[in-house]
Amino acid sequence: MASPRRSWSLPLLPPEIIQEIFYRTPAEALVRSKPTCKKWHALITNKRFINEHLQRSKERPQERFIRIFDKVRIMDPITRRSAASPIPNELLQHPYNINTLVYTLMVHCDGLMLVAHRGWKCRSDGSILPNIALWNPLLNKIKWVEQPTGCITSGDYYGIGYSGDGNYKLVRFTSRPFEVEGFEDVPEVEVYEFETSSWRTVGGKVDVDVEIARKCVSLMGNMYWVAYRCWKEYEKFIRVFDFSDETFKDICFCPPSYGDNSHLSCFNGDSLSLLQQDAASRKIEVWVSSKLGDGDVSFSKYFSLSGLDLPALRVHATAARPVYCFVKPKSVIVWCVEVEGKGTDKACSCCTLYEIDEDGVKSKKVTERNYVRDYSRAFVCGYAYVPRFYFLFAKLSFCSLFVDLLPCIS
Repeated sequence: MASPRRSWSLPLLPPEIIQEIFYRTPAEALVRSKPTCKKWHALITNKRFINEHLQRSKERPQERFIRIFDKVRIMDPITRRSAASPIPNELLQHPYNINTLVYTLMVHCDGLMLVAHRGWKCRSDGSILPNIALWNPLLNKIKWVEQPTGCITSGDYYGIGYSGDGNYKLVRFTSRPFEVEGFEDVPEVEVYEFETSSWRTVGGKVDVDVEIARKCVSLMGNMYWVAYRCWKEYEKFIRVFDFSDETFKDICFCPPSYGDNSHLSCFNGDSLSLLQQDAASRKIEVWVSSKLGDGDVSFSKYFSLSGLDLPALRVHATAARPVYCFVKPKSVIVWCVEVEGKGTDKACSCCTLYEIDEDGVKSKKVTERNYVRDYSRAFVCGYAYVPRFYFLFAKLSFCSLFVDLLPCIS
């Protein structure tokens, strides 16, 4: 006689085992699973669980590519699978809508996208509409941040990070304020604290002879930009805004670059990287920095390759910058804009995913095509992004799932 089959189910496991399983479950799966068990619901909406899940996910970041055009598309660069969702109504209906995102800065930090529009619009009473928002693409949640009462200029820069005690902050500063009418009244550097939902002026200064690139990275709580002095354009360096002491610092020089075809990103969650390409020879170089916070920082070449048959990772100066991440040693996965049928009536822009290592192009996949002639609009914004299932609220140093996940998991 055959022995009866033994079966088990997750609810029969000890609570500590279930908790450990959930800690190791990606945020996307937790949201998608929509658990109905009250005990599970209570567990994953517990603030302690949220904070621990966040810290563990930082130790094993699972980067995605996120792109906005007519939809929001999130792609796993390893499996090549992607999921599309509608653009949030608040981004479509707000005066700063998706049609203006080509002029918009976006920065990723702990699963949140800082969306900052370059410019301003006023309400009927003359007050300034908020042009900064925090967006969690996984939960499709948006929070607009009221602007400070001071002057807003088209030369404003924004960043997001957190101080040593875990409090999240925004920074806003004006580059070359003397070019702004009435610049004497323009605060050079302002910080917004989510604990108090308020802006304040800080003592940091912005050098008037420094030009700062718009593309930036938030990493380990601080903001990083590529910058150069106006009289030394060829000598680029990394400038950081430290959210703990709220000051600017120049931490290292960048390797020699090929003009504007140099793209800043992260490496291993604790270092910076630069993807560079010479437009004429198609030579590609990948540089990575030493670990941030470990004393002096410097860049070293990770790998390089040459050949006229290599793809152009940025087809035009007006095209969106490529997005890339690291999965294997001495290898990079790049998502970029290309043009098919150039010079013909059937020309179209397409988004292409490349895997490139020191031996050449290992794989190529066209992920989508758009029959538009504007290169920048073909890939409005692309970023490396790590999904997290939480959101910031005032008076919290970390985020509450109770309100945000309720409609997702009920």
